[in-house]
Amino acid sequence: MSDWYRKTTWTREDEEDFFQRLGRAREYNRAQYLRIQAITFIETQQENLLKVAEMLLNKILKDYPENKLDRGLSFYALGDIYKFHKHFTKAIDYYKQALDFEKIFPNVITKAYLNYSELIIKTGQINLYNTVENILKSKLSDLAFPIEKYKVYSFLSIINKQNENLEQAKKYAILAEQSANEKTSGFRYHKYLGVVEERDNWLDQFIDN
Repeated sequence: MSDWYRKTTWTREDEEDFFQRLGRAREYNRAQYLRIQAITFIETQQENLLKVAEMLLNKILKDYPENKLDRGLSFYALGDIYKFHKHFTKAIDYYKQALDFEKIFPNVITKAYLNYSELIIKTGQINLYNTVENILKSKLSDLAFPIEKYKVYSFLSIINKQNENLEQAKKYAILAEQSANEKTSGFRYHKYLGVVEERDNWLDQFIDN
């Protein structure tokens, strides 16, 4: 039997059951249960469940403002919802809130920096390229998986090409290509975790042109 906070449907009975159980849960666990349920709904990519996920995440932000553990993760998840809907301005805003919160509470780090960087580039906000470049460079020493390296190096290549730093752009393009072609993660027990399974044609066309 699945956990009550990992539902994949949201009938009236589901909603009543969820909030009854939530009300009986220990208060310091409630934000976590709301977040896990919201993320479970986000993973379905079903329109009606994404609306419920948004409601649950906003409930965390409103009802549990002191909960630092789930607050940054909620900003990140809301960004994912709006990114899915292609509401990029709102998605960027939530990813930025997640990044700003991580500066205050660095115990929980998300991948907001990747999605924020991607959307800034995709929406052509050249005025923010230097900001994005600084964010990406600050993450270089922490990159663990080939998929992260592929994206970060690709973004840096695009930014440097835009800034006419062609030598740097070429260097990052080569690193992106190497990362995309890595067959293993380099981790002993998670050998294939985080490898690039599918190239991003949008990124590749910017780098190749």
